[in-house]
Amino acid sequence: MRRRDFIKTIALGSAGAALSYNSIPLTALGFNSATSKFVNPLIETDKVLVVIQLLGGNDGLNTVVPYQDSMYYTKRPTLGIPSSSVLSIPDSTMGLHPQLSEFRDLIIDGKMAIVQNVGYPNPNFSHFRATDIWQTASNSNQILTTGWLGRYLHEEYPNYPNVNPPDPMSVQIGSSADLSLISQVGNMALTFQDPNQFYQLVQGSTFNGYEKVKTYAGDEINFTRKVAADSLQYATRVKQASDNGQNLATYPSNNKLADQLKIVAKLIDGGLQTRLFVVTISGFDTHSNQSTSHSNLLGQVNAALAAFILDLELNNINNRVVGMTISEFGRRVQENGSAGTDHGTAAPMFVFGDLVNGGVYGNNPDLINLVNNNLNYQYDFRQIYASVLKQLFAATDNELLNVLLAQFNTLPLIIPQKNIDRQVENSSFTLDQNFPNPFNPVTNISFVLKTDSKVSLKVYDISGKIIANLVDGFKQAGKYTLTFDVSGKSNLSSGIYFYKLTAGGNEFTRRMTLVK
Repeated sequence: MRRRDFIKTIALGSAGAALSYNSIPLTALGFNSATSKFVNPLIETDKVLVVIQLLGGNDGLNTVVPYQDSMYYTKRPTLGIPSSSVLSIPDSTMGLHPQLSEFRDLIIDGKMAIVQNVGYPNPNFSHFRATDIWQTASNSNQILTTGWLGRYLHEEYPNYPNVNPPDPMSVQIGSSADLSLISQVGNMALTFQDPNQFYQLVQGSTFNGYEKVKTYAGDEINFTRKVAADSLQYATRVKQASDNGQNLATYPSNNKLADQLKIVAKLIDGGLQTRLFVVTISGFDTHSNQSTSHSNLLGQVNAALAAFILDLELNNINNRVVGMTISEFGRRVQENGSAGTDHGTAAPMFVFGDLVNGGVYGNNPDLINLVNNNLNYQYDFRQIYASVLKQLFAATDNELLNVLLAQFNTLPLIIPQKNIDRQVENSSFTLDQNFPNPFNPVTNISFVLKTDSKVSLKVYDISGKIIANLVDGFKQAGKYTLTFDVSGKSNLSSGIYFYKLTAGGNEFTRRMTLVK
């Protein structure tokens, strides 16, 4: 039996253990402590991104309505939202669907950004392929097997899955993780529909080591045990956060998106240190009878968002969370003969939260100069991804290149956030970022000792193997700069390396990149 076939039969919430990872386990090198700097992400943050997926292809023109453009009503004599019903947007000739009152309040408060005409070159009109493009951040003619969020998490947790961080890296509320959360080393998401049910499912699971079971399916059994152990670890943390958190807002009933956001708010309030949450609402493929169905869907989104925003505010965590909507495509400009709209191209995206620079970004949709009866795009969707990762999580340009596989101009959607320096306040030393970085073949590493102490400064590769011991002995207080030279180390390849300083009972690790 192949491992892939075997694990498909496992009805277990997985913590995302990958099938293989060809590096030395860090547990064997002493980096398994939950407080270890190698276990924690390379850039720490208390900020959270919530991605809301509008599955089916949301009709952007009936969401953000060009109600002052007569061509809109010419193209949509039946589906056009009456101008008297449109919720006007301040300082704009666009308006919102009448169901989106919370959206308008957020815009008025400067807490929601609308990005107009988001798409990409040579768009695809298949739900499946278009969804893959958005989730992998690929070009339309490029097939990728990893997702943009998964690649981002791999940048921040390069030692996963050999070492699991204390809390899940990402959570998707649902039955399975989607492609956006798959990385080079496997699934980076914990997926469940209810925290308590998830805990009950995996409690009692045990994993008694990595010893081989000498049976035909021995490898698969050992793998399954590790999945169970990882799941149990995270199930306990999720349940703790769920028990500790509280929902102070009242969420609407019979609203699946609200049910999901209610869980997200409770877990964040309960202390779960997860930076990415993904939730979904389906039904936006409105080929027929769109007026009623689309209105109902937007009403559900609006009501769910209103409760979620209020919950964050009442729990005083609203300054940590940013939300973003995505949908695989917009709809055609011209309504069809079934009182609906067919698959289209560009559409608006919404980014919301206290940290957002609110307002409308971009031009109004051009309803005359169409391409095959579809809207031209103004912003590539990967620009929005780059903006959020850079401004919310302080992702570096090098990380963005590794995540999005190309450079994209950003928009000032979010007030730029700084990462959390992992050094202990008033610790016995400070450790600077090496310079230059990336480097080849020489870089300088500087640190300042506040008191006389025994010092260790070592360089590790990504597997945890020591490749250089730069300092090992007693040093007096003061500033020191050392040179790390790899010109004589032909066995070192391009990639990520770490340097760790230990002094006065404290330790701190930074990352550097070698480019040959």
